[in-house]
Amino acid sequence: MTALDDLTRLVPPPSQPLWANGDWNEVEAALGRELPADFKQLVEGYGAYHFAEFLTPLTPFGGRNLLVGPAKRLLDQERNFRDSHPEDCPYPFYPEPGGLLPWAGTDNGDRVCWLTDRKPDEWTVVCWNPRGWYYDAHPVGAVEFLVGWLSGHISTHVFPDAAEFGEED
Repeated sequence: MTALDDLTRLVPPPSQPLWANGDWNEVEAALGRELPADFKQLVEGYGAYHFAEFLTPLTPFGGRNLLVGPAKRLLDQERNFRDSHPEDCPYPFYPEPGGLLPWAGTDNGDRVCWLTDRKPDEWTVVCWNPRGWYYDAHPVGAVEFLVGWLSGHISTHVFPDAAEFGEED
């Protein structure tokens, strides 16, 4: 059983996912690096799905490429801040070697990133609040992180647990 199977059981994928299909080779060429297989499967199955009505993968397809251009712009801005406050940022930023690369965002403006210091399928997930410069790392891939967060097995001090977004009575 894979993490994607677990995610499918927790949250059935939409019948017509938004911005789910495109050319991964083109995306990876634009980024200058390969992406994890589980993220590609996540995007192909769920697209820009709004998990727990809070967290959305940054799909590189469709009318808005949420992964490549915005990631580069955001990290350029943050790199400038980091350069003047190095004690507040323990990680490099993409495209620096081993840098953080956002793969999802929240309604609060938080980022869920990869720490790109290994082979893509071994990247660690790092949750990041750029407003307060809070980080926490989880040694799992994107889909495993989603499964853990949605099921309550992974928690982060950067943003609320998924259970807090449950249906109201």
